[in-house]
Amino acid sequence: MRDSDWLDAFIGSEPTVPLMSSPPTLPEADAPLTLSRASAPRPAGKKPRKDSKPWFTRFPPLGRVRAMRAQFFDNGPNPGKGNTQHTIKLRVYLDDGMPLNQRTPHWHRLVELIDPKKVVAWAEQEHAAGRIPETGLAPYREAADAAAAWMRDEPEALWAKMGHIGSPPGNHYFHGQFLLVVAGEEGMEARLHLDAEVIEIGPFYANTRSKKANAPKRHALYDPHGLVAGTEDA
Repeated sequence: MRDSDWLDAFIGSEPTVPLMSSPPTLPEADAPLTLSRASAPRPAGKKPRKDSKPWFTRFPPLGRVRAMRAQFFDNGPNPGKGNTQHTIKLRVYLDDGMPLNQRTPHWHRLVELIDPKKVVAWAEQEHAAGRIPETGLAPYREAADAAAAWMRDEPEALWAKMGHIGSPPGNHYFHGQFLLVVAGEEGMEARLHLDAEVIEIGPFYANTRSKKANAPKRHALYDPHGLVAGTEDA
């Protein structure tokens, strides 16, 4: 299903909104938490080499990001081999001097949400190999600690997971770029780590305007300038 199939019903038929140019304001990285896998064709019969370069880029410079939509998908408790139950797709719109069109993001990526211990274990391996400094390892551990605290201290906590920003082929994970997502009975929120910068995404709202099985179950906005104005998030 194309994104526009459900976006038409979700945001209406007018695709553009005025563009603003003032930079976003970031929250403190230590603020307390409140409540596709990208793919590209590969020649048949050929496996990616371990030293292959990533096909896609890191998350864009935050200073150029005018807005971002996060779509949450729940693939069920048995998502199938090679898949994860929970994923979030990030759709990012940059300051390109043109009106913002929600149907054509400049950058997008599907993030698989997994056990925080697995994300930290990968970061520790990269640190041991000299590819991540101690200062770069700390945010992974702090995020995992926040996830554990959420599960321990929040009475209505359901789950807390993390996910890499990466790229095929294979599992190219970009150092310092990852998601922390917490879910409870009352909803869910996310924290996107981008090296030394952190932005809050949420709260997430239930997608009540599209009943298609493969539509996102929830969505949220990072919209510091109010560019994605409308009633869909009211």
